[in-house]
Amino acid sequence: MKSIREWAARQYRRWNAFARRQAPYLILLAFLLAFFTIFFFSRIVISIRPGELGVLWRRLGGGTQIDTVYREGIHVILPINTMYVYNVRRQQFTDTIQVLTVDGLTVDVRYSVRYYLDKDTLPLLHQRVGPDFVNVVVRPEVRSVMRIVFGQYKPEEIYATQKAIQERVAMLAKAHLEARFIELDNVPIESIKLPARISDAIESKMAQQQVDEEYVYRLSIAGKEADRKRIESAGIKLYNDTVNGSLTPSVLAWHGILATQDLAKSPNAKVVVIGAGKNGLPLILGNE
Repeated sequence: MKSIREWAARQYRRWNAFARRQAPYLILLAFLLAFFTIFFFSRIVISIRPGELGVLWRRLGGGTQIDTVYREGIHVILPINTMYVYNVRRQQFTDTIQVLTVDGLTVDVRYSVRYYLDKDTLPLLHQRVGPDFVNVVVRPEVRSVMRIVFGQYKPEEIYATQKAIQERVAMLAKAHLEARFIELDNVPIESIKLPARISDAIESKMAQQQVDEEYVYRLSIAGKEADRKRIESAGIKLYNDTVNGSLTPSVLAWHGILATQDLAKSPNAKVVVIGAGKNGLPLILGNE
C-alpha cells in the first residue's frame, strides 16, 4: 500500500512539473477545445422537437441513413455529419392557379393542399427529393393535376360538377404524390372564378331554368287542382242524383213528421201553424 502511495505521489509531482512547463500550451489547447465545442455545438447536439423526425447524412459513413429515422429528443452526432429535421405533422398551404377549360377559356382556381410525411419513407424522400419537397414535388404535381382535370370540362359543366372535380383532383394528386413518398389528405377547392361574361351567361341560364321549373311546377299544381275539382264535381253530382232518386213523397212526409216532433219538444214552441195542402204538416213556432 505504501509503495502505491509513493508511486502516486511521484506521478503527481511529475504532472505538476509538466503542467508548469507546458502551461501556455495547455491553456491554448483548452481554449481551442472550448471554442470548438461552442462553435460546433449546434452540429454536435441535435434537438428534435415534438412532431419532427430526423434523417442523418454521414460524410464518411455511406451518405443518407436509409434504414434509420431519429425520433424526438436529443441526439449527439459528429460535426462532419448533418442531421436533417422534418416536420411530420399534417400541414397545409393555399395556392391559386389559372387553368384552361376544354373550350380554351381561362378559369381562376383557389385551392388548398393538405399533406403529411410518412416516417417509413422519410429517408427516401430526403435522398430522392430533399427538404424543399413542397416546391419541388407537391406544388407542381397538384398544379399539373388541376390543369389536366379542368381541361376536360366546359365552363357551364364546372358549376354543376364541382364536387366531382374536387374528388377527381384529390384522387389523381394522391397517386402522384405517393409515388414521391408524400401522403396527401385532400385538395379542397375553395373558389372557382370564371370570366365575367361567361359567369353572367351561366347565371342567367340557371335563373331562366329556375323560372322554367317554377312555371312547370305551377302548371302541375293547376292541373292537379283541376283534377280535384273535376272529381269533386262528379262526386257532388252523383250525390245529388242519389238523393233525388231517394226522396219519395212518403220519405219527405216521414222526415216532416220527425221535424215537427222535435219542434214540439222544444220549450220555446208555443204557436202551431197548420200546413196547407193535402199532406200539409203542422209547424210549431213562437218563443217565451
